[in-house]
Amino acid sequence: MLAAVCFGVLLLAALVSLWPGDFSPGEELISPGAEDIAVSQEDTMYPTSDRLRFDGGPEVVYVYLRVENLATYGDLEGRVGLMSRTSALGRLLGGGGGLVVENEGEERLAVSYGGASGVVKFAVRPEAGGRLPSGDYTVAVYAASGGAGESSAVARKYFVVGSRHG
Repeated sequence: MLAAVCFGVLLLAALVSLWPGDFSPGEELISPGAEDIAVSQEDTMYPTSDRLRFDGGPEVVYVYLRVENLATYGDLEGRVGLMSRTSALGRLLGGGGGLVVENEGEERLAVSYGGASGVVKFAVRPEAGGRLPSGDYTVAVYAASGGAGESSAVARKYFVVGSRHG
């Protein structure tokens, strides 16, 4: 009986630790060369407006990073994280599916003595196609920092897909 109670307490603790905490949509410009980071469903040079919420599960969300004199030693890379708002048990069993961040087209960066300037665009989409699952998304853009495979964060964008109570 004691073992069953202990197992129940451990399972409850695991489920609570997976429950989403306070998530606040917005952005974080980390590198001195990062000027702006925006997300949109628009496939354009740079969006006319920045969105922090996407209802209805879009098939793709574009992330635009604008830099000015960014000191970089290599390509910029995007990475995505998702905190799904499916049931805690679903998250425990791997709910949320795979997501990919793809560099879209040619980088529009001009490189000079002062660093790289321009816009880089990434597309966030489900690995298997379809629509993006509901949840709290974090997209981070990293730049190679010169070391063997080392990279450092340039900027992060936090946004929501679906309803906050879904």
